[in-house]
Amino acid sequence: MNMTVSATNWLMAFLPLLFLLALMLGRKWGVAEAGSVAWLAAAATAWFFFDTPAEVIGYETVKGTWSAAKVLYVVWASILIYEVTNEGGAFEPLRQGITRILPDPLMQVLAFGWAFASFLQGVTGFGVPIAVCAPLLVGIGVRPLYAVIIPLVGHAWNNTFGTLAVAWLGLSQATDMSPALATDTAFYAAIFTWVLNFFGGLLVCWVYGKSSGVRKGLPAILVLSALQGGLTLVLAQWNPTLTGFIASTVAFIALFFVAKLSGYRHAKPADSIIFEDSVRQGKGIAPAPHPTSSGERTAAAPSMTLNQAFIPYYALLIITFGILLIAPVKAALATFSISLSFPETVTGLGFVQAASRASFAPLIDAGTFLLLAAIVGYISFAMMGCMRSGSMGRVLYNTLDKAIPSTVAVIALIAMSNIMAGSGSVFVLAQGVAAVTGTGYGFLAPLVGGLGSFMTTSALASNILFGGFQLSTADAIGLKSSAILGAQTAGAAAGNMIAPGNVLLGTTTAGILGREGEVLKVTIPLFMIVAVIIGVIVFFVA
Repeated sequence: MNMTVSATNWLMAFLPLLFLLALMLGRKWGVAEAGSVAWLAAAATAWFFFDTPAEVIGYETVKGTWSAAKVLYVVWASILIYEVTNEGGAFEPLRQGITRILPDPLMQVLAFGWAFASFLQGVTGFGVPIAVCAPLLVGIGVRPLYAVIIPLVGHAWNNTFGTLAVAWLGLSQATDMSPALATDTAFYAAIFTWVLNFFGGLLVCWVYGKSSGVRKGLPAILVLSALQGGLTLVLAQWNPTLTGFIASTVAFIALFFVAKLSGYRHAKPADSIIFEDSVRQGKGIAPAPHPTSSGERTAAAPSMTLNQAFIPYYALLIITFGILLIAPVKAALATFSISLSFPETVTGLGFVQAASRASFAPLIDAGTFLLLAAIVGYISFAMMGCMRSGSMGRVLYNTLDKAIPSTVAVIALIAMSNIMAGSGSVFVLAQGVAAVTGTGYGFLAPLVGGLGSFMTTSALASNILFGGFQLSTADAIGLKSSAILGAQTAGAAAGNMIAPGNVLLGTTTAGILGREGEVLKVTIPLFMIVAVIIGVIVFFVA
């Protein structure tokens, strides 16, 4: 191989990422537009500077598109199940039912801002927890600014294994992990996720009432984090696809039992500064119906119960477990798969990419489970009379409207990452960073993941963007690859606290559009706290 690391070729290898950064942070472009330009930059750099043949660039682009299709199947279905639930008007009955069961104000805040936000991240993701939970918190009297901050912090931990592990799938696709490496990486990712989860819960209590809020909420945090983080650690070794979904579901159910503890079972004054003055004075607040995707507000069907509102998610539980836990059913459905084979490629500088084969079994894929659950939910809500005229069209239109930018972004980023990997650019980047940072790089790994989420508003996109780089850097330095990749995805998850797209969704649905800077002034320090804690752990274990 004739590839050497110098300042010039390192900068050329970094050029596609530089385009991405400049366009997104400097020009305020969206990730879909900036990612497309970055893909072109990666192709041009590979062709002109790294002597990569056109057929290799083509293979890597096709390989990236194929990998993206498997990820996007989950993305589209996740958005669909949210749109069905929203169109059915199920979020307001959820708010009313939960507040009736949980009389304590702190428990209500933890319910909506941590437990339910985490549950939604386990099922849908892509900003939905923020878009939904911010107005729900406003509906119980929380000031809009805090109503955005709290779910941003509370949901972040479930961004790796949530959404039926789509971010984990993206990391796997970007790094082509072997089964052994995937098992070890899942272990470290789960450990770091548990750290993020525990401190996320504590930080929500801190926002609620500083040290007194932490003292009051600590018993609930210990129990719920043991379930969320503990189950994540155990289940990640069994089935990463179900990990975040099961862990967040069990903890959300357990919350209602925790609320029966002596310190939480009775209604108390909402004495926290995060509540509106009218609530703190006992005057209450008018319920705020959940906004539709078009920005209009609709009243939920008055006859819908809490259990009825959860029908799509009950269906998802039954379908998922019915297929994955019944071995003969799973085996029969898994026989149908689609595969593509890619040959070994070699650049003009002698950089080799091994041959590979990528398979997709759609009938046992998370996207199919979400799709079927969305269909069950739509039919159920329609039978209850909760779907208005034109509901089907609105659901499909809003799904399409939300999914197109994600589709373009994911395809562009994965294709760009594949071209950079196939041309040797990632190898050059990793060697350069390894030479500068040495073994101290482990401390920086979660910050790199967080930067990716800040840039792209997605843990999935961050894992795609930086997964290969993190793996190559770990190999170049001699660090434990599984720990570095675990730190990447944990940092990417934490980065959702500061992801501009998530912040914008929250300020929009909470009615404080334009105050995104105020939100970031709070969430950036909170992100840095957890990223530094994880970084210190990585430094010692990697």
